[in-house]
Amino acid sequence: MERSINIENGGTLTDICVWDGTEFTVTKTLTTPFDLRRFFDGITTASAVIYGRPALSELLHSTKHVRCSTTQGTNALVERRGTRIGLITDDAVVGELRGSAAERAVVDDLVGDRVAAIDVELSDKELVGTLVGQLNRLTTDGAARLVVAAGNGVDGAERRIRRILFTTDRVRSRRIWSSVLNSFLHPTVERFLYNAEDRLRSRRVKNPLLIYRNDGASSRVAKSVASRRGRERKMLSAVLGMLAMLPVVFGVAGWAMVSR
Repeated sequence: MERSINIENGGTLTDICVWDGTEFTVTKTLTTPFDLRRFFDGITTASAVIYGRPALSELLHSTKHVRCSTTQGTNALVERRGTRIGLITDDAVVGELRGSAAERAVVDDLVGDRVAAIDVELSDKELVGTLVGQLNRLTTDGAARLVVAAGNGVDGAERRIRRILFTTDRVRSRRIWSSVLNSFLHPTVERFLYNAEDRLRSRRVKNPLLIYRNDGASSRVAKSVASRRGRERKMLSAVLGMLAMLPVVFGVAGWAMVSR
């Protein structure tokens, strides 16, 4: 029998739904912020309902796919619980990101004063010196990750900076928003998902953990991002993750989910 285990990891409770092709087994467990992998306790509970005894390994070995949706990224953004971001750009473009009060609040909370405006027309030697100075300032101000956005994305300005230091939408403000949100959310979501996948591997589960995307499909952790950029698909959260199971479980013809 090839089962499907579907997990919705919320801020307070984690729901586990096991589908065996005929019926559901549903359990809940408390979400433990210090170790989000504890949702495996809920899968163990589900195994006890199915087999009459705790049998986590047996349940996992009879499962084709384990899918997970989570609100952890959304919660981190609302609570401003994430990595401090530094922004390197070629002018005062941050003003474009403060179009409304809500946007200003997010930019100020996620980036704040950690912005470095540089002249991309400098010679390579001068640019290196400028970048080193600005990097020192940004890191001193607490930046743990950097977003680089210069020029229009195809004129070589970003490439020059990236070549020295270490997106390609031509709308710069949109490119910055995507990079800032991804950099802010990824550490929290990334740790949770990769740790969860490691737990599956430790149980010798053959297939990888799949993450629901905003187009209703699911993909491996390594192929997902926290928010949409270009043609990439973002991680899906909470209720929408469970809704994505409807066509799989009930075979609803012509059913589609659209999320923006």
